Amino acid sequence: APKAPGLSTPLFDGFSPDELVAVMRGLELVSFETGDVIVAEGAPGDSMFILTSGRVKAWVKTPKGKALKVQEFNEGDFFGEISVLTGKPRTATLTAAEPCDCLELNRASLDEITQTHPNVREVLKKFQKERALSTVQAIMADKN
Repeated sequence: APKAPGLSTPLFDGFSPDELVAVMRGLELVSFETGDVIVAEGAPGDSMFILTSGRVKAWVKTPKGKALKVQEFNEGDFFGEISVLTGKPRTATLTAAEPCDCLELNRASLDEITQTHPNVREVLKKFQKERALSTVQAIMADKN
Protein backbone atom coordinates (compact mmCIF):
# COMPACT_ATOMS: atom_id res chain seq x y z
CA ALA A 1 0.00 0.00 0.00
CA PRO A 2 1.31 3.48 -0.74
CA LYS A 3 2.40 5.28 2.39
CA ALA A 4 0.46 8.35 3.43
CA PRO A 5 2.27 11.20 1.68
CA GLY A 6 4.24 13.75 3.61
CA LEU A 7 4.37 11.90 6.91
CA SER A 8 8.10 12.54 7.09
CA THR A 9 7.58 16.30 6.89
CA PRO A 10 8.84 18.20 9.95
CA LEU A 11 5.59 20.13 9.75
CA PHE A 12 3.56 17.15 10.94
CA ASP A 13 5.79 16.40 13.92
CA GLY A 14 4.20 19.29 15.79
CA PHE A 15 0.66 17.99 15.33
CA SER A 16 -1.33 15.62 17.50
CA PRO A 17 -2.83 12.61 15.67
CA ASP A 18 -6.27 14.20 15.36
CA GLU A 19 -4.79 17.51 14.16
CA LEU A 20 -2.88 15.50 11.58
CA VAL A 21 -6.03 13.71 10.40
CA ALA A 22 -7.83 17.05 10.07
CA VAL A 23 -4.98 18.51 8.01
CA MET A 24 -4.69 15.40 5.81
CA ARG A 25 -8.38 15.64 4.99
CA GLY A 26 -7.93 19.18 3.71
CA LEU A 27 -5.07 18.30 1.36
CA GLU A 28 -5.34 18.04 -2.40
CA LEU A 29 -2.70 16.47 -4.67
CA VAL A 30 -1.31 18.72 -7.41
CA SER A 31 1.46 17.99 -9.91
CA PHE A 32 3.94 20.26 -11.67
CA GLU A 33 6.36 19.77 -14.56
CA THR A 34 9.98 20.95 -14.61
CA GLY A 35 10.10 24.74 -14.89
CA ASP A 36 6.50 25.31 -13.81
CA VAL A 37 5.99 28.30 -11.54
CA ILE A 38 4.19 27.00 -8.46
CA VAL A 39 3.86 30.39 -6.78
CA ALA A 40 4.94 33.82 -8.02
CA GLU A 41 6.52 36.48 -5.82
CA GLY A 42 4.08 39.32 -5.20
CA ALA A 43 1.01 37.28 -6.18
CA PRO A 44 -1.78 36.75 -3.66
CA GLY A 45 -1.33 33.45 -1.86
CA ASP A 46 -4.26 31.47 -0.62
CA SER A 47 -2.74 28.02 -0.29
CA MET A 48 0.34 26.27 1.06
CA PHE A 49 2.08 23.18 -0.28
CA ILE A 50 3.82 20.10 1.06
CA LEU A 51 6.28 18.57 -1.39
CA THR A 52 5.83 14.79 -1.64
CA SER A 53 8.20 14.19 -4.56
CA GLY A 54 10.60 16.21 -6.68
CA ARG A 55 12.56 19.38 -5.99
CA VAL A 56 11.45 23.00 -5.83
CA LYS A 57 13.63 26.14 -5.94
CA ALA A 58 12.73 29.40 -4.21
CA TRP A 59 13.86 32.72 -5.70
CA VAL A 60 13.52 36.27 -4.48
CA LYS A 61 14.22 39.50 -6.35
CA THR A 62 17.05 41.45 -4.78
CA PRO A 63 16.78 45.24 -4.45
CA LYS A 64 18.89 45.38 -7.65
CA GLY A 65 16.30 43.26 -9.48
CA LYS A 66 18.43 40.12 -9.69
CA ALA A 67 16.83 36.73 -9.04
CA LEU A 68 18.52 35.15 -6.04
CA LYS A 69 18.03 31.50 -5.16
CA VAL A 70 17.29 31.47 -1.43
CA GLN A 71 16.20 27.93 -0.84
CA GLU A 72 15.69 24.51 -2.30
CA PHE A 73 12.90 22.26 -1.12
CA ASN A 74 12.94 18.48 -1.22
CA GLU A 75 10.53 15.69 -0.34
CA GLY A 76 8.78 16.40 2.97
CA ASP A 77 9.42 20.14 2.87
CA PHE A 78 6.59 22.62 2.78
CA PHE A 79 6.22 26.18 1.54
CA GLY A 80 3.67 28.91 0.91
CA GLU A 81 2.58 29.06 4.53
CA ILE A 82 3.53 32.72 4.96
CA SER A 83 0.82 34.05 2.63
CA VAL A 84 -1.77 31.70 4.04
CA LEU A 85 -1.05 32.86 7.59
CA THR A 86 -0.58 36.56 6.97
CA GLY A 87 -2.77 37.23 3.94
CA LYS A 88 0.22 39.05 2.42
CA PRO A 89 1.43 38.46 -1.15
CA ARG A 90 3.88 35.66 -1.89
CA THR A 91 7.37 36.45 -0.61
CA ALA A 92 9.21 34.35 -3.22
CA THR A 93 8.82 32.71 -6.61
CA LEU A 94 8.89 28.92 -6.49
CA THR A 95 9.60 26.80 -9.52
CA ALA A 96 9.66 23.04 -10.03
CA ALA A 97 13.30 21.97 -10.52
CA GLU A 98 12.01 18.58 -11.73
CA PRO A 99 8.55 16.97 -11.96
CA CYS A 100 6.89 17.47 -8.58
CA ASP A 101 3.90 16.25 -6.64
CA CYS A 102 2.61 18.49 -3.90
CA LEU A 103 -0.19 18.38 -1.39
CA GLU A 104 -2.00 21.69 -1.41
CA LEU A 105 -3.88 23.12 1.55
CA ASN A 106 -5.93 26.19 0.80
CA ARG A 107 -6.81 28.93 3.25
CA ALA A 108 -10.48 27.94 3.48
CA SER A 109 -9.50 24.41 4.55
CA LEU A 110 -6.88 25.76 6.94
CA ASP A 111 -9.36 28.18 8.52
CA GLU A 112 -11.80 25.32 9.00
CA ILE A 113 -9.12 23.14 10.58
CA THR A 114 -7.83 25.88 12.90
CA GLN A 115 -11.30 26.60 14.23
CA THR A 116 -11.33 23.18 15.84
CA HIS A 117 -7.54 22.73 16.09
CA PRO A 118 -6.04 26.16 16.87
CA ASN A 119 -2.61 24.63 17.52
CA VAL A 120 -2.22 23.92 13.78
CA ARG A 121 -1.86 27.65 13.15
CA GLU A 122 0.67 27.97 15.99
CA VAL A 123 2.82 25.19 14.54
CA LEU A 124 2.80 26.91 11.14
CA LYS A 125 3.65 30.28 12.70
CA LYS A 126 6.70 28.81 14.41
CA PHE A 127 8.04 27.55 11.06
CA GLN A 128 7.14 30.83 9.37
CA LYS A 129 9.33 32.80 11.79
CA GLU A 130 12.34 30.52 11.19
CA ARG A 131 11.82 30.69 7.44
CA ALA A 132 11.58 34.49 7.36
CA LEU A 133 14.89 34.67 9.20
CA SER A 134 16.72 32.42 6.74
CA THR A 135 15.43 34.44 3.74
CA VAL A 136 16.65 37.67 5.31
CA GLN A 137 20.03 36.05 5.96
CA ALA A 138 20.32 34.95 2.32
CA ILE A 139 19.58 38.47 1.08
CA MET A 140 22.03 40.01 3.54
CA ALA A 141 24.75 37.54 2.52
CA ASP A 142 24.21 38.42 -1.14
CA LYS A 143 24.92 42.11 -0.44
CA ASN A 144 28.50 41.41 0.67
